[in-house]
Amino acid sequence: MFRTQSTAALLLIASPLLCFAISIQDAINQRPELSTLGAISTRFPSVLGDLTTQGGTLLAPNNDALTQYLNDAGVADIGSISEASAREVVSYHSLPLSLRSTDLSKEGGALVDTKLLSDTFANLAGQPNVVYASAFGSTGQEQAPTDLRIFSGIGTPANVTQSDVAFDDGFMHVIDRVLNFPQPCTKTAQVAQLNTLFEALQKTNLTTTVDTTPKFTCFAPTDAAFQSAGVDVKALTTTQVADALKYHSIVGDVAYSTAVEDGKDYQTLLGVPVTVHKRDGKLFINDVAVERGNVIMSNGVAHVLSGVLSPPTTTSPATTGGSSTTKVQSTVTPNSSGTSQASNNNSAVHLAGSAIFGVLGSLFVAVTSGYLSL
Repeated sequence: MFRTQSTAALLLIASPLLCFAISIQDAINQRPELSTLGAISTRFPSVLGDLTTQGGTLLAPNNDALTQYLNDAGVADIGSISEASAREVVSYHSLPLSLRSTDLSKEGGALVDTKLLSDTFANLAGQPNVVYASAFGSTGQEQAPTDLRIFSGIGTPANVTQSDVAFDDGFMHVIDRVLNFPQPCTKTAQVAQLNTLFEALQKTNLTTTVDTTPKFTCFAPTDAAFQSAGVDVKALTTTQVADALKYHSIVGDVAYSTAVEDGKDYQTLLGVPVTVHKRDGKLFINDVAVERGNVIMSNGVAHVLSGVLSPPTTTSPATTGGSSTTKVQSTVTPNSSGTSQASNNNSAVHLAGSAIFGVLGSLFVAVTSGYLSL
């Protein structure tokens, strides 16, 4: 009898979700470091959305994080924040899947859908925007794990300071920064101080196109990379710059680091493929290392490069209008046992080719209906 009671007591202690489950609002209110978030969600209960009824995962900014965010946004105090603004913030921090920290910190990282569907921040043909969680750096390729971080738009990633706080049908992970909202690529380039890239986009009149075309991937060399390669955008013709941009663009479903495979070729807009390598704790495009990966944009993703890509001079591009498709893996979804696995939601990296590029490769581009607009 004693043995049976002891076992039952252990089960009660070990299974809080089964016996002592609490609402997401109560889980927030019980943590003093989340009092600001608690005040916002109490004032606007609807901002928690389906988390209150269907569960999921909340990346919960602590008090210091929200105070800094409100200061940066010019909001005097939490009493001045609008319900629409609060809903936008919480939606980008809400994940529809119930994910433990072990799901988010696996090797390679985890790309996860959020509930952010606003056209301003999620121009992805009706799909929500994402966050990238990793304990192995911004590309998921570092050889030794560190603390779990959440990567979002351009800016400093958020650190997970407390993980696996259980609530009804879900988990909450406390973070030390409000996630950076995804921005259009010209804004991303400006904030990242990719000045040469921005200059090239302006020279080719592509700023509107790259900011409004959904679903594309850009490989963006730093200013130092251009300087090291001896590239002077001002000395090139508009056509040369546009062709250079094409070799730094993959068109179609977005090529996050979780979606591309080691040793695989992916067609660019130029019609000449790039090859992805995952080795030595880094992600490479051809033989150029990615300096900062998975910068989430409102209409895709950017990978900041440490060098400039140059197409092989002996390779001819695909005929204009031709295409190739490569299946890719993308976001995290639950399997039948409730754990997570990769799925093929974003199923392809697609190209539409164009004319050969003469001497150099430089940065990134967007397309209209699969083709570059000039």
